[in-house]
Amino acid sequence: MADYSLADIIKDCHRGREAAMQVFYERFYSYALSVCAAYASDQEDAREMLNDGFLKAFRKLGDLKNEEVVLPWLRRIMVNTAIDYYRRNRKRALDVPADLVEHSLEEPYLNDEAIFAQLSAEHILTVLHQLPAPYRMVFSLYVLEGYSHREIAEQLGLAESTSRAHLTEANRLLRQALRSQTTMNHERTRR
Repeated sequence: MADYSLADIIKDCHRGREAAMQVFYERFYSYALSVCAAYASDQEDAREMLNDGFLKAFRKLGDLKNEEVVLPWLRRIMVNTAIDYYRRNRKRALDVPADLVEHSLEEPYLNDEAIFAQLSAEHILTVLHQLPAPYRMVFSLYVLEGYSHREIAEQLGLAESTSRAHLTEANRLLRQALRSQTTMNHERTRR
């Protein structure tokens, strides 16, 4: 099956051939997991979203007419699966600790580009996972997927103003966490 083209793999998946489904899963596992990881609290949640997403993808393979668009098609399925996962777990996700919400205004973020240039994508993703689920979800949909606040509000069942507030707070918490970690790393290297 290793010498099959993607078009052949998709056709065989659509026909229900398990070997083709396994090849499809293995080929796109890392990509799909990276999409889910941006929305998950931890690796376990990301894998659950991933598996649910692949089940949906296999059911919808008939809708995929052109194998050249498989990545955006699969990304959309994984993002929608993450949104569904969030909705199912909304009660747990809505518990945002009061000490995380700060009501003071901070100065504009100075030198953020220099600070964040020191960080890897994996490091940023680790910090993103530390955000409460509502903030992480809004941040990921807005920043990574390009959703508008209206679209986010419709998808997550909240007000547009709440979406904006969650994004603002997510940005503040991310910047604060990333800045403190780069400061700690800088102090460690100076010793």
